[in-house]
Amino acid sequence: MTKIPITHRVGRHCASTGIRDMMNHYNIGWSEAMCFGIGSGLGIWYIDIPDGSPSRLMHTRSADLEKDFFNRIGLDFQWERHIDAAESEKMLIRRLEQGRPALLRTDIYHLPYYKTHTHFPGHAIVAWGYDRQKHIFRVTDTERTEPIEVAFPDMRHARYAKGGFFNMTGDMFAPATIKVPDNMPEVVRDAVVAQSRLIMGESLNFQGISSLGKWKKELLQWHHFPDWQWTARFTYQVIEKRGTGGGGFRLMYADFLREAGKYIPAVADRGLADRMHTAGLAWQDLAYALKRASENKKPDFREVAVELKNVEKLERTYHGEVIRLLGN
Repeated sequence: MTKIPITHRVGRHCASTGIRDMMNHYNIGWSEAMCFGIGSGLGIWYIDIPDGSPSRLMHTRSADLEKDFFNRIGLDFQWERHIDAAESEKMLIRRLEQGRPALLRTDIYHLPYYKTHTHFPGHAIVAWGYDRQKHIFRVTDTERTEPIEVAFPDMRHARYAKGGFFNMTGDMFAPATIKVPDNMPEVVRDAVVAQSRLIMGESLNFQGISSLGKWKKELLQWHHFPDWQWTARFTYQVIEKRGTGGGGFRLMYADFLREAGKYIPAVADRGLADRMHTAGLAWQDLAYALKRASENKKPDFREVAVELKNVEKLERTYHGEVIRLLGN
């Protein structure tokens, strides 16, 4: 039996909570918001799911939060992957025996404590120990206050799930140590600028600010979707309820910007945290408009269209300002 002292506290988002908990394990008392912001965690995605339900997937987090966070603070980040689930399980046990908490990516469909019939892959948890006699791992998870026991077979299924939005590959990251960078002002500035450049990039129409334009056009066709209610409902959940901290992660990012102002005076002087908070509230208005639309007997997305237009305006204004102010 191996049991690493647990430094978990309740958080808002799975990955940033897990990263924060690992930082605290190494005696670095960063907030979850700081971890999220240094990882440039905001994203905008609007993805077609052919023959799937929901018919469209909107997501508001970046794809590479974990990679960008650890690389930015000076670690060579790579997900540790194994083709065979049994071999990956052995490696996880080895890391825990070395005293390293392990950040894992899972599909909540196979985590029994979620009791869900919906696939949601990419969900991050942290493993802190195992008991070979009981065949369980001890993990922590975002909003759960206490450690949870997950049976070996359930963990294998969760880490190697097939189906859903993408297939799982046993992703694990368990660094031997973590240190605070010496050049924190530069690290924070790079993170803030990289975040806005990511959102404002227009090379792909399903990602960043371009995806909002795509969504606005396609919204006119949502009433034709046979699952229009579930698509609207799921989009509301992804923006507001499924581990975003509210407002499509923007409210948590505003908290990061308040901390970033201590390193970059211009962030505080230009009121960037307040602007991001306003954007977060707009995302909330959009989410609840989607929720109300999902409860109608007939499809009506006029209110959603109004709120979506406001979100796009605020996103363009904020991120354009950051690039002009700090991008040189």
